[in-house]
Amino acid sequence: MEKEVKTRLFFFIAVVIVFFSGIMAYGFQTNFGTIDIQEVAITHTDGTKIVGKLYRPIGVNDTNPAPGILGIHGYNNDKDVQRGTALELARAGFVVLTIDQIGHGDSEGLFTTTTQIEGASTAYVWLARQSFVDGGMGVYGHSMGYVSAFYFPLYGFPADVYAPNASIFETFPPCLQNFFVHRNVLHLWAEYEEWYTVDLTIVGPNNITADMTVDEVIEQGLIVTGINAGLGPGVPGEVDTTYGDFSVGNAYREHLVRGTTHPGLTMDLGCQQESVAWMLQALKGYNESEAWNTVAALGQFYLGGEIFSGIALLFSFISMIFLYQWLMSRKYFSEVAQPMPTRVSMITTKKWMWWTVAAVNAAIAGVVYIFFTHTDLDWGFQASPSSPLVMGMMNNFLGFYLISAVIAGALVIVWALISHYTGRDRIKLYDLAATYGEDSFGKNLKSKPYWRIFGKTLLIVMILFFWLYLLVSIFQTWFMIEFRIFWSFMKMFTIERFWIFLLYLPIFLPFFLINGGVFLFAEIRQKEASSPNKTQIIWTIKACFAMLTGLLVVFLIQYLGPVFGANYIFEGWDFNPIMPLQLMGVIPLSVLIYFLMVYFFRKTGKIYLGSIFAAVITVWFLTTATVVGSSL
Repeated sequence: MEKEVKTRLFFFIAVVIVFFSGIMAYGFQTNFGTIDIQEVAITHTDGTKIVGKLYRPIGVNDTNPAPGILGIHGYNNDKDVQRGTALELARAGFVVLTIDQIGHGDSEGLFTTTTQIEGASTAYVWLARQSFVDGGMGVYGHSMGYVSAFYFPLYGFPADVYAPNASIFETFPPCLQNFFVHRNVLHLWAEYEEWYTVDLTIVGPNNITADMTVDEVIEQGLIVTGINAGLGPGVPGEVDTTYGDFSVGNAYREHLVRGTTHPGLTMDLGCQQESVAWMLQALKGYNESEAWNTVAALGQFYLGGEIFSGIALLFSFISMIFLYQWLMSRKYFSEVAQPMPTRVSMITTKKWMWWTVAAVNAAIAGVVYIFFTHTDLDWGFQASPSSPLVMGMMNNFLGFYLISAVIAGALVIVWALISHYTGRDRIKLYDLAATYGEDSFGKNLKSKPYWRIFGKTLLIVMILFFWLYLLVSIFQTWFMIEFRIFWSFMKMFTIERFWIFLLYLPIFLPFFLINGGVFLFAEIRQKEASSPNKTQIIWTIKACFAMLTGLLVVFLIQYLGPVFGANYIFEGWDFNPIMPLQLMGVIPLSVLIYFLMVYFFRKTGKIYLGSIFAAVITVWFLTTATVVGSSL
């Protein structure tokens, strides 16, 4: 009874922290009441719904309008990736609209190069026509959003809509600018830019090639800067120096962010400051000194929202664990807790053998990730109206999960055969933590207790998922806050994405049952430590070693090259650079998932609860956070 009271108390505390953190994130997003936030739906010319988040400073209205700025996110992101810049611009007095590009976030449709550019143009015209926008307009775009912001002015504008008077382009090296098309350009780029060979230009090439080192890319980028600044061919320009004249429209500035990569620009303090100072000069007529003094006086607020939404994400999972403990204390669910199989694999009894098998599995994961995570294109899964597999990035991951599951399944069979033919007892499904009794699988299937316990296991998965989804829904619906840290993790389904979730879930499930279930908790199940808590920590660490080390090595191979002055090792490979970059989110998320899988296995003695829950969470995150449309 005392334990149950503590569980309820800890559950309550975790929920309080979730709500406190979510409300604080909302406070930061609204600058604690000085910015009005609204979700808007814009109808594209073909009827597709484009969803946006509108940041309007309190006091800006029909009689007191302000300049408008459109924020456009990159590929496989959503409108809240641009939240930091949007918040800082709104605090400086601008009306800002960030959109989910077509095929992204909550917007409808399929992503293509054409739809992304046309959709951005539609959103721009919508914003410019709002009565609280005074006609002065700007645009900023990151990555694919840079592409949209760069090209949609070429489509022209209705007679009542002004072209952007300021453009902020984030990522890719400098390109040659045409200031008749793009007025007053600020370009932000990363020292370790993954897409360093991309050259957006309507003037001429920037002459940056794939064989260049990081320093050579920067050197050539400064030559391009000099040309844009009017310094003449071969004369390098300087970063953080404003050239040209805002009143003429040829103001131009480059800001190079040292020590960061392509996605890091949206989180960078200096980029937010540069963006606000630039728009103050271009759209409000400030001189450079006034603009930077204003930036200094405003400070930076956006990180508070990211930190508190991240805390809400973390404690939503902690509250879920205490909810699980409370459920298991109920008589109805108590039989879900079964003893772990007594059989211990020979691999576990010999330390060198465990580390060898774990290292081999890690190496396999790394190799499979390199060669089988471009399947949306390589396997002909390109999204199209005729294909149900419309999630480009999920199709890329699908290759990794399916091939890994096939290999792991084959290795489990080999392990079982070796165990049998070397004189040990035949390995049963019960030894794999896959049945609830030591009888044959056929007898288990005919057993009512088997299906009763399995059904209750599925019910627990549903309750835990719905609890997380309820928390997410409350804050996304009433506060327009997602539980995330810079990138999307937990968010509500659209109707379209819910059906996609149901389609992909059984495709991803075998990986978690075989690799994250049978392999981890039967073939290489570890020994008990001196206490349950210590066992949980050790098992999680070693599970991460076996499952994630290969992916970490791929990540390090990719990113250590630029750090040491070369460039990206995988340049020219099919899966580069989009899939190595995904590991920035995949590895931390996987650590959380393997912690939960260890926890649920140790509590239930079976692979099902942890494996099914992990598959549900992974597919949920991927379905709501990634692009509908073909991959890069």
